[in-house]
Amino acid sequence: MNYYMGIDAGGTKTTAVMYDEFDNVVNSIKVGPGNFRIDKKEAISNIQESINRLIQTLPVKENLKGIAVGVAGISNNEIDELKLKLEKIYKMRVVVTSDYDLAYKAAFKNKPGIIVISGTGLVLYGKNEKNSKKIGGWGHILGDEGSGYELVVRMFKKAILTNENDQPIPLITNKILKKLNISELEEIKPFIYGNHKNEIARFAEDIFIEAEKGDLFSIELLEETASIIVEKLKIMKETMSPDAPIEYTLKGGILEGSSLVKNSIFKKTASLDEGFKFINPRESNKAARYFIQADENSFKYAVGLMSGTSLDGIDVVLCEINNSDLDTNLRQVDFETFDYPKETLANLRTLLDQNNTTLRDISTLNVDLGYAYADSVKKICYKNKISLEKLAFVASHGQTVFHDATGNKEMNRSTLQLGEPSIIAFETNTLVVSNFRSKDMAAGGEGAPLVPLTEWILYQDQHDKVLLNIGGIGNLTYLPSDGDKSKMVGFDTGPGNMMINEGMSHLLKKDYDNKGEVASKGQLIIPMLEELMNHWFIKKTIPKSTGRDEFGKEYTLEIIKKYKDEKIEDVIYTFTLFTVKSIVKGIKDILKTGRTIDRLLIAGGGIHNITLMQNLKEQINDMGIEVYKQEELGYSSDAKEAIAFVILANQTLSDKPGNVPSVTGANKTVKLGSVTYPE
Repeated sequence: MNYYMGIDAGGTKTTAVMYDEFDNVVNSIKVGPGNFRIDKKEAISNIQESINRLIQTLPVKENLKGIAVGVAGISNNEIDELKLKLEKIYKMRVVVTSDYDLAYKAAFKNKPGIIVISGTGLVLYGKNEKNSKKIGGWGHILGDEGSGYELVVRMFKKAILTNENDQPIPLITNKILKKLNISELEEIKPFIYGNHKNEIARFAEDIFIEAEKGDLFSIELLEETASIIVEKLKIMKETMSPDAPIEYTLKGGILEGSSLVKNSIFKKTASLDEGFKFINPRESNKAARYFIQADENSFKYAVGLMSGTSLDGIDVVLCEINNSDLDTNLRQVDFETFDYPKETLANLRTLLDQNNTTLRDISTLNVDLGYAYADSVKKICYKNKISLEKLAFVASHGQTVFHDATGNKEMNRSTLQLGEPSIIAFETNTLVVSNFRSKDMAAGGEGAPLVPLTEWILYQDQHDKVLLNIGGIGNLTYLPSDGDKSKMVGFDTGPGNMMINEGMSHLLKKDYDNKGEVASKGQLIIPMLEELMNHWFIKKTIPKSTGRDEFGKEYTLEIIKKYKDEKIEDVIYTFTLFTVKSIVKGIKDILKTGRTIDRLLIAGGGIHNITLMQNLKEQINDMGIEVYKQEELGYSSDAKEAIAFVILANQTLSDKPGNVPSVTGANKTVKLGSVTYPE
């Protein structure tokens, strides 16, 4: 049995309901308010509490297909923020929307209609086949006429006018003052100005009670509320359906708590002969299954494959993705790093070391890697119970075995990635996008870095930031807060983990420095660091890209041989500091251009090297820049590059460019990659 959770976070309470796949209520709870404009921190806390308590009632958490959350007072940016936060915590599909959209879908799904929600605040939301319209929802300072808050404040305003005209204060006002232990009307000001609007709106219920008893003043107040709402309904209908009848429904404490208001609206709309047809409201939470299934159907599954210069395995990410450019939505379903087949890895190392490699070796390795990549796709899909038929595409970066972005008079610039896409396509029966770098180079670019466009898509916000990836090679991207791609820069900084790993392999027969433990025992070899920092690539101006040809085994062994009398831990520490210093230099080079940087966001395997990260943070914090790991924004650091190529493949299949000329040096934007069809 599958389950769906719906959460309606409003001004006075947050209601969470668990439904089975037939929309039967399994369990429900109510906690405190969830309105973002009243108290955002409290709202998030109450939403999480409601989720946690309901999840505990499920026998098998994996049967929960998703969570749909409708939040009062939430902005579009906050919707994205809350969605990422909840997906990171609960590791499942989360849909976040406004409270009125949740209520609308519960009542009408996607049919034309108008919903009126009058509770603590007031909002009307309507849709037809082409357009949608919202009235209200401005908050108590800018609007909310016809809401519970406004009703109570209107009552006090009328009482003040009555009092100033030396007339008796209305009965209902005196009763509310008594509840508040206030003896004089003058003393109401601290309560009105010192409380959240939901604390004020709760006294609407007292007005309902007195109206039911026949209190004329209270009846007048509620009649006025009904008139306000009907006037807004008329405006809404004129936009949504001027010439034809339209259905509407009423929700919220004012409309469901007072039969007088509701009946008055019925009478007023009936007398207008404007084609209003009332339908009974449904619980907002019931829209959960609709939202979750619609969200699932709007996405397509894709797998991203990345095997970098560090040769530490095949990074495989399973994603859901839809839309393109800044409208791209992506959810990471799973990430794994699979080992290369032993023989394939050995042959790859031999090829990269350029030890008597033949054309047969290159051709065979291209095929072997194709099978290894295809097997990785099958494994991650099997693990997540996703059939290969559900995959829309595979994005395969391939294994870079040569990259020369400079060229010379005798040789054109070139790049080569292995991992035959035809084999991946045949074995998985899925379309494959590969060979991403060549098109940018054909357009005059360096073919790297290509990640910056994907960072612009995923991380664009109000901060000026640098995104740093520490893989085999270090690379960074500058994202301006205004989103102007022409201001972006991105380049390789030099080695990331590559020289550290090569040093560990040669000196200690280990693949890498686990958590930077060897480096943590070392001391800096100053002449060695100075020599490394004088490498021509470190001094080169941007745009620039590099790889194993410059900082691979050959160069690493040359340095180790020169400093063979130094302690091993000192050599490894100095390689680690070289990575740090080259990154810091890259950041300083950006600052020298007049750009500002608020944040540094770090991803890649290098984040697991504690010694590297501690040294980097110390130097960056001294520059007044905040440092974050990518996980803190909802994505896996290790999965970053694999995710990037899913996005680039999606751009290509959406007929959109994937490079940033200001980063790669290309003379124009181009669509990247070659497409291989399964049949």
